[in-house]
Amino acid sequence: MKIVFYGSGNMAHAIFSGIIDSNVIDPNDIYITNRSNEAVLKGYADELGVNYSYDDAALLADADFVFLGTKPYDFESLADRIRPYITDRNKFISIMAGISIQYIRKELGHDNPIARIMPNTNAQVGHSVTGLSFSKNYPETDRQKVVDIVNAFGSEMEVQEDALHQVTAITGSGPAFLYHVFEKYVDAGVRLGLDKEEVEESIRNLIIGTGKMIERSDLSMEQLRQNVTSKGGTTQAGLDALSKHDIEGIFEDCFNAAVKRSKELSNKQ
Repeated sequence: MKIVFYGSGNMAHAIFSGIIDSNVIDPNDIYITNRSNEAVLKGYADELGVNYSYDDAALLADADFVFLGTKPYDFESLADRIRPYITDRNKFISIMAGISIQYIRKELGHDNPIARIMPNTNAQVGHSVTGLSFSKNYPETDRQKVVDIVNAFGSEMEVQEDALHQVTAITGSGPAFLYHVFEKYVDAGVRLGLDKEEVEESIRNLIIGTGKMIERSDLSMEQLRQNVTSKGGTTQAGLDALSKHDIEGIFEDCFNAAVKRSKELSNKQ
């Protein structure tokens, strides 16, 4: 199986690194390319054992799956470049936010199968939550191969294409939203008079430990929270203070803004 990545940014790197770490696909079967930064490609080739090339004809001639990982605003120029070399063998997998299957097909000028996935950068550690949607002409056997590829760097959630806007907001952008919350958690700890470096290290371990508790437990988030909370104790006092703020509303605003932007990108097509 030959897999080609057009684009070598953070998300594409997270995906092919996650795939390689899972041992599902041999690094020698992965080919990467980008617009012009050969130093980045050579670095990944040396580090991971993948191949790189700027020869579009050679890249696409026998490629089974082709990841479209360019920036959305660069896609038209990429499509112009690769259109003459697309073969019937190529099945496309887009990781471009907000760019619809219909638009991708129009710009490529071919009726090849197209899947859209909305991963997040946790793919690099094998824990992406990835939204997934297929064009109607994606063969069933190849759909399963795409699912297997996605599961190599995390878990997948197949949805109708319209729902990818919501998936993008909740899980695709989710790591950045949580990192921001953790940043503010550190800042608040420092304002209590503690050393920033020590606070940041302790909170890193707190986040890792909490994540492992979630991973290993079948309990709901609500129950896990209740298990930490003693009536009349310090945790209850802190939660009472939190309840005075509209945390749910804050996240609704956050998600709605991300959904709106995803739809705006889609409407520009």
